[in-house]
Amino acid sequence: MRSVFVVPAMLLAVGSVAHGQVTAFASVDSAVGGEFDSTVTVPAGAHLFAQLQRPLDTRTAKAGDSVYMQITFPVTVDDKVLIPAGTYALATLDSVARRGWIHHTIELQLRLTSLLFANGYVATVRQPAQAQPRDPAALGPAEQPKTLLAVGGAAPLAGLAIGAAAGGQRNVFVGGAIGGAVGLATAIVALTRNSDYSLAPGFPLELHSQGPFELDAKRAADAAKLASPVQSHQHSGEQCYTPGTPGTPDIYVPGTPGTPPVGDFPGTPGTPDIVIPGTPDIPGYWHPCP
Repeated sequence: MRSVFVVPAMLLAVGSVAHGQVTAFASVDSAVGGEFDSTVTVPAGAHLFAQLQRPLDTRTAKAGDSVYMQITFPVTVDDKVLIPAGTYALATLDSVARRGWIHHTIELQLRLTSLLFANGYVATVRQPAQAQPRDPAALGPAEQPKTLLAVGGAAPLAGLAIGAAAGGQRNVFVGGAIGGAVGLATAIVALTRNSDYSLAPGFPLELHSQGPFELDAKRAADAAKLASPVQSHQHSGEQCYTPGTPGTPDIYVPGTPGTPPVGDFPGTPGTPDIVIPGTPDIPGYWHPCP
């Protein structure tokens, strides 16, 4: 009789252990799933408005140089602030390209490496990005290579001198024409292909991320609740910064269904849905102080 009671007891114990293992595995799966759900993705092509924190001279800049920036306008996805204004960004310079023949501008190829949030959260990014001046007019006059400009100015005079030394009015004319042509060609090269700029701290840039990257959703959300002002930089001819304003989402007001007539009551017509358009984001910008 004793063995009759022993077997069910053993089966009950084995079942309890198995149930405990299943519960433990479910807890582990739940924890892993929760950790995965806590990340949020900044999509490829996201626009990041930033300003330089250290000077950058396009004449001396080289691949591998560090570029220090600060985000000046919050980056939002699905009406949630993922990167608040005031966040610092660190990047590595890959190359500097000069664009335009008449209206010069530049283009920086960068590799974003990390973002430093106001609450101390440091996010590793490791994504390529393209940066351009928010306003090409803010570049100011280009720094032209002085040697080429000097050659361009002296070439016509040198041609005249050589023609005069050879003797004859015709030689003077030919020498001046050759020198003028050389000077013009040199000046064109100097003006269109070798323009450089010194970008001061506070210079506004617009970055385009070329790949997605993930952030810790909770830590990024906690940082968005903290005050992190955009640093003010003084420029030649005092400049002031006007912060931007975040956009507002569309407002959806559902309509009401109509009521059918009942007896002598004629019923009421329904009302349509109403959508009130939101307002777009307005980025901050630097401008001369009033």
